[in-house]
Amino acid sequence: MASLAEKPAGDSENFDHARFDDQVRVGARLAGRYRLERGLRRYPGAGQSPQTWVGFDEVLNREVGVDLVASGHSRAQAVEAAARNAAMVPDVRFVQVLDVADENGLVYVITEWVADATDLTHRLAGGPLSVAVATRIARELAVAMTEAHSWDMPHGALDPDKVLLTSTNQVKILGLCLETAMSGGETGSAAALDDVKAIGAVWYAALTGRWPGEEPAFGLPAAPRAHGKPFTPAQIRAAIPKTVDQLVEQLLQPADGESPAIDNAKALSGAIAGLPKLRDDADVTDVLPYPVQQPRSAQQRRPPVYPVAASSAVRMSSARMPSATQRIDAPGGAIGRMPRGLLAVILGVVVVIGAVTAFQLGGHNNSTTTPPTNPNSSSTASAPSTAQQLAITTASIWDSDSGKDDAERLQQSYNGSSEGWVTSTYKDGPDITSYRKGTGVIFDLGAAQKIGKVTFTVGVPGATVEVWTAGTSLSSLPQVSNSAPPGFVKQSTKAGVGGEVDVTFPATVNTRYVLVWFTALPHQDAGPYDIAGYRDSLANVKIFS
Repeated sequence: MASLAEKPAGDSENFDHARFDDQVRVGARLAGRYRLERGLRRYPGAGQSPQTWVGFDEVLNREVGVDLVASGHSRAQAVEAAARNAAMVPDVRFVQVLDVADENGLVYVITEWVADATDLTHRLAGGPLSVAVATRIARELAVAMTEAHSWDMPHGALDPDKVLLTSTNQVKILGLCLETAMSGGETGSAAALDDVKAIGAVWYAALTGRWPGEEPAFGLPAAPRAHGKPFTPAQIRAAIPKTVDQLVEQLLQPADGESPAIDNAKALSGAIAGLPKLRDDADVTDVLPYPVQQPRSAQQRRPPVYPVAASSAVRMSSARMPSATQRIDAPGGAIGRMPRGLLAVILGVVVVIGAVTAFQLGGHNNSTTTPPTNPNSSSTASAPSTAQQLAITTASIWDSDSGKDDAERLQQSYNGSSEGWVTSTYKDGPDITSYRKGTGVIFDLGAAQKIGKVTFTVGVPGATVEVWTAGTSLSSLPQVSNSAPPGFVKQSTKAGVGGEVDVTFPATVNTRYVLVWFTALPHQDAGPYDIAGYRDSLANVKIFS
């Protein structure tokens, strides 16, 4: 009997199938380290079509994505080439390609596995996103595709299935180049423009919970149409600002004389960045109903309206108040209808009792009542002041490395990007002050202003972060050195933090410069562009009065 290592004559196709089935199964190992855990998807096609699995890297002890295709398959060469091309694009918004090889009759591609992410298709099953979140997703897609197109790498298959959202709404994009190759498609000459239009469709779906095509797709009903075009987002959801509505419509419809065409991702990224700042509201339910009504969640139900309490002498619910035609028990047990005259008398008595009670409670019974005084309250009522977000004009890095830690992504610490600015990776930690007093970013408000609060996002829990402010006399920054900036005063220290961080000052401070400074960092495993070591990220920095 021939073994799988011996190819039987005249039975080439069956041999290839048998070898593929033996290699692609639960528990099989690739390159002695990637163990196949569970199958996710089988692409359409005859024979042993390409498949996607979840695997486990036994060397780095982490889950990975695994794309597989038989070496003899017509798509094998295209898949391998697409994986190598995708790995060249240095933007972490894309799910990263970690390894690719053609071994033992099998082409495999190992990719990053984003464990806490949900694709946009499943997220939209619960309804549309807030306008701010949907717009931020569109901008992240546009920025990522700008980078990919600069390498002449269009995605070619961008849709809600390929957009992943982490638990903190960070955006990751699946299948750059790979999706088209795995499905057997071809990248046309207009692929870059198709990516731009795809971002428009994803943005529309996130805003409205509808798909802008003529047919339902991705679990969403088709948008209503008029004159051969889908309704604009604002026609479906009233809360969408006019500027957002017009830009989405401009993306989806052919260019006309009134609006210039947006035909590249860079132009789209700039147009979204130029939109007025959007408030990040919670999801709202101001969308036209689906053809089949879905049950409303508890968060979407209107809160009950409680009536103002009345005097106990006149409190009577309408359910207990007999009407002129309601049957009641008459004296002596007789049953009959209440005479209208008797009803009028009863109502009159109730009104009189209520008036007397209200008069007594109002303090008109020749007695005086002095309400208790709160010694902490002011004699004059005043509206509470609302903190205003202050504009950050620029930022600079403060560390002993002459301010060069990830300098190219510095603006992402405060421009709303989900990725943020990333520190250098250090060999020793978590405390880095024995060899570097700290590493962080100084934010410039342009002029001295009163501030009372700073908020920001730390990427990985376990960091120690300090907030410093400059004295009012400081009008320019000193030269970077391995110490706290001269003329700065520490306002707060937050140890072991991660995620959203809120630093509220005990009293407002008049300053132009604010420093957010890491002095301890959590350990992270090696990534596509980072070695294993101690590092963290800083994003969504906001400064308030």
